[in-house]
Amino acid sequence: MSLSKTAAVVVGAYAALLLWALPRTPLWLDEIQQFGNTRNGSLGELMRWAQLNAGASPLPYLVQRPCVDLLGYSAFAARFPAALFSILSGAIFVVVSSRFLKESRWFALAMFLVLPIQFRYGMEARPYSQGLLFSLGTLWLFLKLEERYSAGLAILYGLSVAAGLYSQPLTIFPALAQAAYALPKRRAPLLAVVAAVLSYLPWYIPQRLAQTSYAAIHPPTAFFSWRQIHPLVLLHDMTGGGYACAIPLLALAAWTIYKTTEPGAQRVLYYTLLATLAGPILMDAVFNYFFAERQWLFAMPALLLLAAQGLTRQITGVALAGVFLVAAIVKDFHQAITPRDDLAATADAIAAHLPAGACVQAEPPGQIDFYLFFRPGLQSRVCEEDSATPEVMLVASSYTLPSERRVPSGMAAVQSIKVGRSELILYRPSP
Repeated sequence: MSLSKTAAVVVGAYAALLLWALPRTPLWLDEIQQFGNTRNGSLGELMRWAQLNAGASPLPYLVQRPCVDLLGYSAFAARFPAALFSILSGAIFVVVSSRFLKESRWFALAMFLVLPIQFRYGMEARPYSQGLLFSLGTLWLFLKLEERYSAGLAILYGLSVAAGLYSQPLTIFPALAQAAYALPKRRAPLLAVVAAVLSYLPWYIPQRLAQTSYAAIHPPTAFFSWRQIHPLVLLHDMTGGGYACAIPLLALAAWTIYKTTEPGAQRVLYYTLLATLAGPILMDAVFNYFFAERQWLFAMPALLLLAAQGLTRQITGVALAGVFLVAAIVKDFHQAITPRDDLAATADAIAAHLPAGACVQAEPPGQIDFYLFFRPGLQSRVCEEDSATPEVMLVASSYTLPSERRVPSGMAAVQSIKVGRSELILYRPSP
């Protein structure tokens, strides 16, 4: 079977698995926060909501909205755009890998598709797989520019960088790496990147102003900490699959770098790794934003391409690749069938256990929207300031801080129900 047919079979099997996985688990907090505001309200309200989300760009919201309108509300519909972009990313990875790999390209593709952090954001209603698609497309156009310059290619390259920014701002780091690699011989990539950044300012500047105003009323609760970038933490979280995925990939990539005496075009992968690993950490430290493993997603194609070059017929290379694949597949299966939090189950428990005549209140109160997302019918049962109900059910989720838990004045707890890491506590007036 030819490489193109093999790749088509691998991507097709991945697509079937990914689409099967989309409805397996309920939406979780991050998806609710994006999808809930994609589902409801006007386009203007949608854009205002996107402005208030740190690091958010508008394009994923504008893509998800019509998809849900067309397919109807469901976890499958909310996640379908992310899955489609992930599948397309696999197809582009095949084309890009041909520039760096002489053999084992289908194996490199399999490693890319099962990479836990890539798989996760292929089945999660978030913007990262969309950003990954444009990031890979940008790399492919850059490689084409390196072969043969044309004004048309340079314009397409700049448009791809801009589309990446409008999907996920962290895509700027691989683009900056490409521009740095091309200098001083070729300035076209740098000019294209600068133009793309300038095109992003009409979104970025109003967003910063909106977030500054919002933070004055609602102070952020997550900040940058050096603990987040402890070497062992970074190693464990790098690929989204723990040490068993990260160590084999790094070992294979290190072997490639060690054995390569004339890197040539491979240097662009070195530049990309440096920019995409260090850039997000520096950005978080400057803006005091918490570091998360997803910020390294755009480093993974370069890491995988280097690792795939380290695959040899020697037993060590095969063993390392085997360890990675087994660990990645186990992690992916777990991600596909395991809910990420208890919000949906908690909403069902509230509806099942809320006594007649009682009202429900979340701790803190703003979290009640999480449960209303799954059970809109509970809206009429939410406690108001002047509620005179004889019983109050307080709900504390895994996102509730200890300082946010409180006991209603003049009431005593009579029942407690555990739902995973959430808790429902029923209160009645004290005797």
